[in-house]
Amino acid sequence: MRRSVRLLSSAVALAVGGAAALAAVLPLPEAELLRRLRDDNFTVVSSEATGAGVMGAKKLTIRFDDGLTIHAKWKVTPASADGWNNSPRREIGVYAVQKLFLDPQDYLVPPSVARCVPLDAYRVVQPDPKPNLELAGARCDFGMLTGWLDNVVQPEVLFDRERFSKDREYAYHFANMNLLHYLVDHRDARLSNFLVAKDPADARTYSIDNGIAFGNLVYDFLVTNYNTIHVSALPKQSVERLRRVTREQLDQLGVLGQLELDDKGVLRNVPLGPNLDRERGVRMTTKGLQFGLTKGEIDSVAERLRALLASIDAGKLPVF
Repeated sequence: MRRSVRLLSSAVALAVGGAAALAAVLPLPEAELLRRLRDDNFTVVSSEATGAGVMGAKKLTIRFDDGLTIHAKWKVTPASADGWNNSPRREIGVYAVQKLFLDPQDYLVPPSVARCVPLDAYRVVQPDPKPNLELAGARCDFGMLTGWLDNVVQPEVLFDRERFSKDREYAYHFANMNLLHYLVDHRDARLSNFLVAKDPADARTYSIDNGIAFGNLVYDFLVTNYNTIHVSALPKQSVERLRRVTREQLDQLGVLGQLELDDKGVLRNVPLGPNLDRERGVRMTTKGLQFGLTKGEIDSVAERLRALLASIDAGKLPVF
């Protein structure tokens, strides 16, 4: 009984510490930030280059109608709403997959949503904006908004093996990051795609650029990627949660977002409907668009999960 109480106390302390650490880097609680970025009206106050990446990401200052002002990362998409390294559906897919085995206080990918910014509001980003989608009637620019992380820096080394062997909290978070990248077949582990907190109490490695995932054939093969397991062991609680994942849960990744035109030609997020085409990642309609993972991409996640659990059960990969 005493050991159970100690374990419970340790888990509670870890959860409280994780929530506090996340609050130090995100401008709002995770769930509220996700809702606001997805649904609330805002004005773009300013726009500047992020200084990293190759796809023209911007750091926006946005002000919601109630006056709250925050920063967010913005990446406008190509006309197809999906590119080799500019893919809201893949980025949001990685954000969604972490939910299969992590609680919010342990998330490693910041909230990411699809939005279409009205042309008038978009003038701060681009002086003479034009609709960017192949969609009749659209009067907005479509892209992805992601929660901006503060009090963070780029890591000098991505994987500190010595720290992994000595620091249990670091081991827990980094192993979860490796596990996530393995499941989604992430192939873009450049240092600029990761951030760590300035506060040494936050042992997480945040994964902030996740577009090259789910079997993307274009990737930097000169970088050591984490689509294979590099850590010496995985967290038991994460593995046990993955054991309970059903095919039905994985199939829900087929619809990650749905937007429809309003009377002003602006695409707005609406409740998710049935999958319109399991073989396509982006499904354009006369009313808007729906996006998610394809059946093949979901099959790959399922197979990678099956192989991982088989390796663990065979004693080839320890848990802790």
